[in-house]
Amino acid sequence: MKEILKDFCSLLFIVILVLPVEAVPNELSEYDNFTEDSGLNKTSNASRYYFDSDSGLICVAAGKTVDSGEIISADELVEEITFLTDRPESESSPVWTADGQYIMYTVERNDSENLESYRMKADGSSIERTGIGEGNLAGFSDINLNGTELIFTKSINSQPGLYLANLENGTVFPVSDDPQISEYWGAWCRLGKKITYTQKEAEIPSQLWIVDRDGSNKFRLGTSENVGTGKDWCPLGLRVIYSAKDSEDNSDLWVIDFYGTNQVRLTNTSYNEWNPSFSPNGKWIAYVSDEGGIPDIWLRDIEGNYRSRLTNNTGSPDSVPKWSPDGSKIVFAGYNPENNSEINSTNTDMIKDSNIDDSDIDANGSDIDPINGSNATTFNGSDTATVNGSDIVVIKLFSSSYISPDPKITSVKAAPPEGVSPEGNVTISVTVINEGGNASEGYISVSFPENETIEDAEGTASNVDVYLKGNFIQGNNGEITAQYPLVELAEYDWGAGKEETLNVTVTPNNRTEEIVFFVRSWLKDDSNGTYIRDPSLSADRDQQGYAVYRYSTGILQSIQ
Repeated sequence: MKEILKDFCSLLFIVILVLPVEAVPNELSEYDNFTEDSGLNKTSNASRYYFDSDSGLICVAAGKTVDSGEIISADELVEEITFLTDRPESESSPVWTADGQYIMYTVERNDSENLESYRMKADGSSIERTGIGEGNLAGFSDINLNGTELIFTKSINSQPGLYLANLENGTVFPVSDDPQISEYWGAWCRLGKKITYTQKEAEIPSQLWIVDRDGSNKFRLGTSENVGTGKDWCPLGLRVIYSAKDSEDNSDLWVIDFYGTNQVRLTNTSYNEWNPSFSPNGKWIAYVSDEGGIPDIWLRDIEGNYRSRLTNNTGSPDSVPKWSPDGSKIVFAGYNPENNSEINSTNTDMIKDSNIDDSDIDANGSDIDPINGSNATTFNGSDTATVNGSDIVVIKLFSSSYISPDPKITSVKAAPPEGVSPEGNVTISVTVINEGGNASEGYISVSFPENETIEDAEGTASNVDVYLKGNFIQGNNGEITAQYPLVELAEYDWGAGKEETLNVTVTPNNRTEEIVFFVRSWLKDDSNGTYIRDPSLSADRDQQGYAVYRYSTGILQSIQ
């Protein structure tokens, strides 16, 4: 079980496969609205981080509301938790620079309403004051994908507004600062132009809005209301995840398309979830939840099958989790129970053994309520809230020794190679090698759309099955009926570098002048249960719905 869970963790570092363009034509046509220039030049075709051609939309399991999932131990996921700061002042609202080398954050001194801005290396060294955004600074929100612009909140006369700072020349200008409306906690669209943020008018529930980086083209996203703290865009930028309170005043996670449709509730629990943040590959969500009785950092996969409590009763509410660009770390604002300047690092055992009495902290929904002497404070519901004595903390996830399996068809041969007469037969041999990490399952398939007669089948693996037309086989989306004959080799221990060969002897269909056959190979990615194939894309698709290579005797070349 422990090895399975470690493999589960490793998915945090796996990049998703290539996007089939035909999957979302209507959405792809909208890209020009999200970048400074046309097309996807700003993101080096960011679509490859968003879809998997097998299972469709990876970023969010649309329409699936999750009540709970299996809880796994943080010991299987977290290598260490390090407090980068441990001073009596409150350090908060951390954000990663685009290269992942630095963390920007704010500092509150002597209960001042004007925060100071700082930057330090990702290991906590080289701390320096930047002065960026200072003067009514209320908190940092997000840095764009290029690392050139920072969205943050200023509070002028207790009225929060959204501002943008150019990190190259230091200039600052307002994006949305209506004196009659509270506007705060912006998040960059990963395609570089749009910003989503929370808007709150007097006597009107808070709503989710979207705006261009220059402050133009404001509009409300769907019917979103009672929007809580924190929000994030899916890596491609077509959907937004956020928190909102339900009728029972519990905060749940929601997702919505960038144009305000397909508003889907992702969680529906008796506790609260807020501060969602997508992993760079779009498959994981870090968020804050009070499921354990106090706001801690949690992690769940987007399907809702698993969740894990990464921090455990650090003594004050944890908040604002942000993924590092490489997906190996999560930074957040937390509290060091040791409060000792000689100790700047702790592990999960230390976190769990904290003897802080959490009865002094309550988190009902997205706002932290100070009770029983707690010093927790909020900023009009903004997630830039600080907690007295809060520190900048980094969760380091286990380094990914896991390597995704990588099937490659290395040889396709026919004997005799020159072809075969209608009265004869031909033996087709297909060899596949795993050029990646270990896989618990692997397959080679050869299928015959012209209904050739399968005379014999054997392979280097012990499991070789023949399926005739009409037999039940496992298709792309469940069990289907075979439309034409095929042979499948199955190997249940396909290690790194392992090679398998499938040999199939067939008699040609007398109505055809050549034997046409489809070749397909795929290996199971044990970290997430999906299958990786060679080829990843093809012009042909066989009856199981997978991309395949097409061959014929005497040609034996891919038609791609």
